[in-house]
Amino acid sequence: MKVSRYLFATLTATAILAGCQEDETQDNQDNMDETAEEAAQESQETERSLSDIETDDESLSEVLDEAEEIDSYQAVLDLEAVVDGGAPEKLAADVRFKDGEPPSLHLKSEGEDRTISKDGETYYNNGTEWVDISDSVGADQLYHVTYKNAVRSFAEIKGELEAVEEDDAVIYSFEGENDDVFKTFESLFAVEFGAIDTSVIQNDVEIVVGKEDKLIRSIEYDAEGEDAEGEYELSGDVDFTSFNDVGEIELPEAVQ
Repeated sequence: MKVSRYLFATLTATAILAGCQEDETQDNQDNMDETAEEAAQESQETERSLSDIETDDESLSEVLDEAEEIDSYQAVLDLEAVVDGGAPEKLAADVRFKDGEPPSLHLKSEGEDRTISKDGETYYNNGTEWVDISDSVGADQLYHVTYKNAVRSFAEIKGELEAVEEDDAVIYSFEGENDDVFKTFESLFAVEFGAIDTSVIQNDVEIVVGKEDKLIRSIEYDAEGEDAEGEYELSGDVDFTSFNDVGEIELPEAVQ
């Protein structure tokens, strides 16, 4: 299966993946810049105030209202995609995020500090040193699976979800074919399958919302499909914790 464009823009992936290599090439920098531009454009297209979302759904309104009060959190993200039985593309991150103008971010991948952004300064660890990428990308473009974007995605598909109360949480789920559901998560996770026909795809969604605090605790998403040339799969899981309880984010000592 030929894939014309297969991009993890979620974490400006070139910066993260290049961080596992010892040598940084101009091609990597060019790719990172291109990825950052696409992530910025996507962010501008999707970023709108949660208060702009109109709904007469009381449970959704409560989630939207509580989201406006969140200014920091921790997110653990795992993404994996497979095309035509090939080796899986994986991306994992542990992120501390603080909203602001601009926001601050501390991202770990594979247990190592990879990207830190604060007060408009952004650095990534390429395996040997911290590289200043402030002119190329900011925290608002580095990480797409923010809590507010997760809430926007929840709002988009809320009408498709079945709700079941369990202990202290409400479990929202959907299982079946739905192109709109797939496109919602393709956008949230900033994954693109290029020329692959994704019009018929099986989705499995579970979103856990706290019964009392009305906060999204986790999202589990799996999708699989097949076009004329082969099969493809996508899975994305994210856990949100430490709401409004993230400590100060500091730039690496090496650049202070």
